Amino acid sequence: MHISKIYGKTSGLTRSETGSLERLYRRKIPPKEIITLELARTLTRLTRELRKGISVLIDRKGKISAVFLGDSHELPFDEVLGRSREAKYRLRGSRLIHTHIKNSGFSEHDLVTLVNERLDLIGLVEVRPDGDPGAFYLAHVLPPNSDGKKWRVEEYRDLGQVDHNCDELISDVEHSLEKSYHEQGGAKDREGVLLVGFSTKYRSEAEESLEELKSLAKSADKAVLGTVIQIRKIPDPRYLIGKGKLHEAILTAKQVGAEKIIFDVELTPAQVKSITDETNLTVMDRTQLILEIFARHASTAEGKLQVKLAQFKYNLPRLVGRGIELSQLGGGIGTRGPGEKKLEEERRRIRKQIDNLESEINQLSKRRERTREKRKETGIPTVTFIGYTNVGKSTLFNALTNSGVIVENKLFSTLVPTTRKIMLPGGKEILITDTVGFISDLPKELVNAFRATLEELGGSSLLLHVADASDPMVDERIESVNKILIQTGYESIPQMIVLNKADKTPSDIAKRLGRAYAAPIISAREKDAIPEMLGLMEERIFGTSPGDEARGQMAWSLNTA
Repeated sequence: MHISKIYGKTSGLTRSETGSLERLYRRKIPPKEIITLELARTLTRLTRELRKGISVLIDRKGKISAVFLGDSHELPFDEVLGRSREAKYRLRGSRLIHTHIKNSGFSEHDLVTLVNERLDLIGLVEVRPDGDPGAFYLAHVLPPNSDGKKWRVEEYRDLGQVDHNCDELISDVEHSLEKSYHEQGGAKDREGVLLVGFSTKYRSEAEESLEELKSLAKSADKAVLGTVIQIRKIPDPRYLIGKGKLHEAILTAKQVGAEKIIFDVELTPAQVKSITDETNLTVMDRTQLILEIFARHASTAEGKLQVKLAQFKYNLPRLVGRGIELSQLGGGIGTRGPGEKKLEEERRRIRKQIDNLESEINQLSKRRERTREKRKETGIPTVTFIGYTNVGKSTLFNALTNSGVIVENKLFSTLVPTTRKIMLPGGKEILITDTVGFISDLPKELVNAFRATLEELGGSSLLLHVADASDPMVDERIESVNKILIQTGYESIPQMIVLNKADKTPSDIAKRLGRAYAAPIISAREKDAIPEMLGLMEERIFGTSPGDEARGQMAWSLNTA
């Protein structure tokens, strides 16, 4: 039996009992009152008669919007209340007042529901043996950084002791949530996210990787509102981090007002489905975040082709049981979708698009190969810039060529190679090419899709490996780049390391790194040490060294390749 706005275990109710519930649903209380004595008596009397817990949802005008029989956490909140309010620090606009058959205070389910559904507050009325109201329990959410607590619980011996003004209490709670939200970098025009770090080894490893994930999230213009880390020897095959830790992450995300959870590893299609089934938040992994960044920064037809191919290849195996909006760049996972027949049609459509995109990229590779052959015919050597993302390759490129290649303090701001001709201090000409930055655990979809870009490395006389001397993890970054060179088959090309951002690096650290890598130390912004770097490049390429006078002339000039 289902009555409008009355939910739960209603089968077997008499007409009289149904009438009592309908009269309860039509009731209204003063907005400033959390609960009235009259409403409490009605709830406790019905609970004793029906031998079932009863819950009511009350909006901020004091109107009861739903009545529910059974465990309150099973109430279909989205059906009754609709989606959460737009501002993520706002509460749901309704409070839940309920009773239990067993008078043992709030259950864990009660308090999890409070946070998970972002309710204004939750109240529990104790039922005495005679059916009258007994003690009253009140709980509301707390802002993040409240000593790790997510809620505050107050206990009153009877309703006469409850002295809160409901409107003022909710306003104070929302004000504290709003303050915390903005302090954490939340903004109306930026998506708030919670990051989940994971490692099978050490916490320090997970923390270091999580710092990079923060940079990736910021490059995607997201507000990082909180983080959760788990270390476990074996990944959970279903949830990666285990169901208990997952629920903790979901609650933390709800508390801080995050709209999305981003995992710092690539999730399997089955894990994506299982995690999404546990929450109404959007789920994303590290690979998809990188793909989103590439999609945001792809401004040329070539870049867009490569990004689209990478996204299709990533999303195709994740269509199982879910629909994915793949018609646009940056389509997300974890959204309800079409039936199995529709999914199979979608798979065929995607495979066809993948074939078409690969064909176009093959043509692109051939055009680039012809361009490289023409460069070889000129006899002018090519130096290709490589390095971890955001180490200053484009800034150095601009300093050498007076070009206007886009420079941003974001990861992956350069996607498409740019080539220019410069003159070295000794008077010899070379071509220099700026390329996309590398990153540890580069998604295989990107390695494959960007092969036309990475093929630029193959025609190089020298790879200029630019590293950020100010990065505490510079050694690991250099190693990550070298691993990618091995993966792509370009490790045999001569390489020269240059340590950039000397202006941000303590001199003793810079000198130590310079000795360790036998590398020049420069600042692409200040340019003082660039002539020495160019002289070393000339030695490596031509086997000759310009004189000191030539080094000091800074005699490089811009030409188009």
